[in-house]
Amino acid sequence: MLNKQLSTIVMVVSLSACGDGSDTVVEEIIEPVSSVPELNQMAMTVGSLVLQNGIGFELHLKNGIYLRNRSDLKITLADAPESSSTANSTNYSLTTVQEQNVDEGDRIKYDGQYLFIANQDENFHILEGEKSAPQTSVRIMKREDSGTINEISSLTVSEEASQINSLYLKDDMLAVLSDIYDYGRVSSTFYEDFFPTEQSFNLSFVSVDDPQTPDVEHSFVVEGSIIDSRRVDNTLYVISSYSARLEGINYASTEEDNLANYNTILATNISDLLPKYTDINGQKHELVAAENCYLPEDTSKLDGFDGIVTLTAIDLTQPENLESICVNAQVEGLYASEKSVYLYGTDYQYQAGSTTETSVIHKFSVQGQQIQYKASGTLDGRFNWNLSNLRFSEQGDYLRVVTTSGNRSEGYHHKLNVLSEEGNTLNVIAHLPNDLNQKLVGKVSEDGNVYEDIKSVRFYQQQAYIVTFLNTDPLYIIDLKDNLTPSISGELEIPGYSAYLQPLSDSLLLGIGQNVDPGRILTSNSDEEVSPIIEGAKVTLFDISDVTAPKEIHSIVYEDAYTPVEYDYHALTQLSMSDGSKRFAMPLERWLTETYVDENQQKYDIWRSESDLVLFEISGITKDAALKGNGKIRAAMQDEDPNNPVNFNAYDDRGLFHGDDIYYIRGSRVWQSRWLNPENVLGPF
Repeated sequence: MLNKQLSTIVMVVSLSACGDGSDTVVEEIIEPVSSVPELNQMAMTVGSLVLQNGIGFELHLKNGIYLRNRSDLKITLADAPESSSTANSTNYSLTTVQEQNVDEGDRIKYDGQYLFIANQDENFHILEGEKSAPQTSVRIMKREDSGTINEISSLTVSEEASQINSLYLKDDMLAVLSDIYDYGRVSSTFYEDFFPTEQSFNLSFVSVDDPQTPDVEHSFVVEGSIIDSRRVDNTLYVISSYSARLEGINYASTEEDNLANYNTILATNISDLLPKYTDINGQKHELVAAENCYLPEDTSKLDGFDGIVTLTAIDLTQPENLESICVNAQVEGLYASEKSVYLYGTDYQYQAGSTTETSVIHKFSVQGQQIQYKASGTLDGRFNWNLSNLRFSEQGDYLRVVTTSGNRSEGYHHKLNVLSEEGNTLNVIAHLPNDLNQKLVGKVSEDGNVYEDIKSVRFYQQQAYIVTFLNTDPLYIIDLKDNLTPSISGELEIPGYSAYLQPLSDSLLLGIGQNVDPGRILTSNSDEEVSPIIEGAKVTLFDISDVTAPKEIHSIVYEDAYTPVEYDYHALTQLSMSDGSKRFAMPLERWLTETYVDENQQKYDIWRSESDLVLFEISGITKDAALKGNGKIRAAMQDEDPNNPVNFNAYDDRGLFHGDDIYYIRGSRVWQSRWLNPENVLGPF
């Protein structure tokens, strides 16, 4: 008889006649236990993945659900979480993306005639005396040949959704991803935010063959929370997280209560623990089947984790057809090329006042809706959180990725890793620094440590560009002509830093960040805590034609301001012109104080924000190119009270180019101007 304390699995053998022989059918069944075994919480997978068609996955998931509901369990996780922009041969701008031919979701999409805007301003219809539009409405506007633009329709994609996450547009199909928030749920840890137990999202597919009468053809409510998404041709890839919630799991104050909870979980049908989706007709379907879920290959019967990350592929021509796989482990981010999807995350172990960071990468090949697990790899260090996907680059059979370990007080160690797939393992075959090229990424101080953290990374063809920062901005060019022997080929140190890098050609690199005067230092109560004073948003054009000696061609500083491009490169608008020049637009926000005098002559200092869409131009793609500003567009309401302005956060502001016409999108309103006279602004529309 099996020891039920050590094993919850029994084998049931049955015989059935089949012709003149017999078949032996072996079934694995999870039975109740007499005591709860000592289980291991596995928050991050750090090895290769395998499909377990038996009860391996089921037991791992159920162990994890029990561990999460243990009253004495304390889960601590991190405080999260070939490169170029879109090649555009049209005369209008598209969403700025990391990889060519890999589209990314944004709050606006444009096809050259129709503009689709995800509503971020629930009151935009009030100005017209109409009913307020919900946050999950899409405003559809038509541009005429004259450049004028007007709303032709507005569509609510989901009554139950809380906010639109992102839009995708492919031919006549608009895909809308929306978050559905449970405002009654209060989370206390990052874990609960990443794997919410009562979260869901909406995925709607809108036919815009006739944009005046858009039609929601398919709408799914999916259990879980959106991590990220990408589109390659007609296939939309959505990565979501999920953790099941079970009824009948009570607060456990005794071992008897813990045992009862554990046996309740073991007896639950595995289908009830996996995410579902509900279609537009109210029919519920499995988002992923247990046999399509991956586990670490070294998982034991005593391990458990209840978080599921699902990679779902949807054919935009037939959205009702969904294909999904899942990983029963934590994943924090996504990098995608045309042929691969990489899921990644970092495991943080805290012991004796120190932190050990181990990062994992899981590679899946994708071709349409076909998803195939390929390999996994582990690296020392982390990917950081802001724009971490830009630290990745797939080139041929190689994956290049930048990691960071350490901290400001003890020093950082930055490493560029080159990985290659061998079997089901992503092996590190080269890295920088190395024995031949020992120079560290980041300026080395007198004590031999690097105190500069990485602000931005970008790969382009056979180079990588890395910006580090403490008081000044070192730009490093990494030579990757031979991926097996990476080296630092050149560097440049200038004031400030670039938080986003945009390769323009073999000769030019654009940097967007903040200007800093290293001579002006802001001190705190601690002598060790000093920082330079940030003076404003900065746009820099670099000459990288000589990789051994990069140069700053020119820069523009916008005093006391910041741009959302530092955190979201979708906010950068760009358009290549027929004469070889390139136009750019980016939102800018600054906060001002003004003195207000009331009717009693009392003076008050009030804060208000000031937002613009600033314009600049680069004259060509060679090292002789010039960077110059072209003014700005100020979005003002026609009936706005100057003492009580209508404020929007500039984070979601967007610009749009179509020829010489410029459109500035704030909230759901649109302002219009022209490149040759941007100060002459029409709107809002």
